[in-house]
Amino acid sequence: MRLGVKPHVFLLRAVVVFFLTYLLWSPIAPAYTEVLAYLTGGFLHLTESSRDPNLHQVSRLWVQDTTIFFGHRLFPQLRIPGIPAEWVQANMVLLIPLMLATPAATYRQRFGRLLLAMAIALVLQVLDLAVTVKSFFANELGEWSFRYYSDSARWWYNFGDAFAQSMDTQLFPFAIWAGIHFRQLMGGKLEPPAVAVQERGERRRQDRQGKKGRKS
Repeated sequence: MRLGVKPHVFLLRAVVVFFLTYLLWSPIAPAYTEVLAYLTGGFLHLTESSRDPNLHQVSRLWVQDTTIFFGHRLFPQLRIPGIPAEWVQANMVLLIPLMLATPAATYRQRFGRLLLAMAIALVLQVLDLAVTVKSFFANELGEWSFRYYSDSARWWYNFGDAFAQSMDTQLFPFAIWAGIHFRQLMGGKLEPPAVAVQERGERRRQDRQGKKGRKS
């Protein structure tokens, strides 16, 4: 069967789920922020494994209220502005309604797609935060920055930081949603799992009967 996206139905579902997600995300956000900061800190430490003590696991992240703060082990006196957690998580409030409003053959398929989309978004959020931290370290630590970061590294980190800040909340949710539902959005035929299994079994039986008929 075809599970095309009907614009009016999709829009109505998306708006309703958006408001519900917006309301429900507030109590979830603090715990999610802690997980996000923990994962980002772990990822940064993996990238900072070095025999040089000036480079080995120099970053640290912590959460205060609704802000993710970061610092540098060798520059504890620095007061670095934090990153608002709401900015980092805003794409989730848009992504969840997009995923739940799109038709699926079964609820299991719909929520499976949702979990996949949220996992992809989480990875992108970790990368966004990591690039933001790296961009600051590459530019704002005086002589240390110019000693341990090349001009090309600074350019890439600055580009990644600017791209994430300008595109994360608008582009990434739609890109993830469209990528997961690409075939469906293009009008492809999607079969319910039970129907698909039944038809494959019927085709196998017909093939076996055809082979027997040719042998006889």
